[in-house]
Amino acid sequence: MNLNVVLAIFRKDLISSVKSKNILIILLTPVFLSILFNTTVSLTDNIIVPIAVYDGGSSADFVEYLRSTDSYDIIITGSAGKSEELLYTEKVAAIVLVPEGFSADLENGFTPFLNITVNPYDEKSVVFLQTYKDVIMGFAGQDYPVHISLNTLPAGLQSRFNIPIWVMFTVIFVGMMVLPNTLTTEKEKKTLDAILVSPASEKDVIYGKSFFGLFLTIFISLVIIFINGGFVGNFLTVLFFIVLGSTAFTGLGLLIASYTDNYSSASLLSTVCMAPLILPALLADLSREIGYISYLVPSTYMFNGIKGAMLNNSGISDLYPELGVLVIFNIAVYVLTAHVLKKKSYI
Repeated sequence: MNLNVVLAIFRKDLISSVKSKNILIILLTPVFLSILFNTTVSLTDNIIVPIAVYDGGSSADFVEYLRSTDSYDIIITGSAGKSEELLYTEKVAAIVLVPEGFSADLENGFTPFLNITVNPYDEKSVVFLQTYKDVIMGFAGQDYPVHISLNTLPAGLQSRFNIPIWVMFTVIFVGMMVLPNTLTTEKEKKTLDAILVSPASEKDVIYGKSFFGLFLTIFISLVIIFINGGFVGNFLTVLFFIVLGSTAFTGLGLLIASYTDNYSSASLLSTVCMAPLILPALLADLSREIGYISYLVPSTYMFNGIKGAMLNNSGISDLYPELGVLVIFNIAVYVLTAHVLKKKSYI
């Protein structure tokens, strides 16, 4: 391996990446998504929930009481059907159908029914579900048997719990997209042949581009951590797992690049491979079955390692299972990649 040639290829790719629209999109996608998510979280602090209310009769005081609530934007409808139409067209997050004589029944000590329907796919409905019982009990003049203080984490602290997710996504996304992009693009433009007739050998080209992909993957991961305030916990261990994950998924990117000859097929193959690597780790908490499946993919161990080090201040000695699986996965990826490259006479 000629180190000067490898570094020259690295510098060339680094400079050309600034001019490449495809590379910039790959690098900026996780950064943009992270910023967008944090902005969305911060906006939910003072969210106003649109609610459609139909009064069956004689409960105007209850409707006015709902209007006085700061968290609700009340839309009065002329029928139950109109309220449901607003809900189904996502104009409101919930509907309240007030039966005739609702207020009078409360005053007379009866227990009237109140029909409430919520759209669970609207994030604003979460605010409604947290508050509607308090509002109704306030109107009825009743109190909870205990005093409850319900608080939420500040937006900045909430985002910290999502940093391991963003880092995992970044490592997989950038690691598996950069090399397929750069190598196949040069194959299509015939610039790879020009490099190979220079003093650079095929092996030097592979090392140089792998170093380039690894550098970008680690760099963007650190950018994600920086903009989310994630320099917390045992950061050296976090960095160690980022490097291990980056080498593994950059190796997968190199493997994909060696199999494909054009950018379109490389992007498609990378996208197809990323889904089963990302989703099980993200959805592991939803069910026991998905949790079992998640332990079959290496991204889960990278995610758990970063999360343990960042949120629980865990060290390498506490994360031996995650470390061991990632090391084994790295070895398997590069053994397979070396076999494929050798078979294609690249090394």
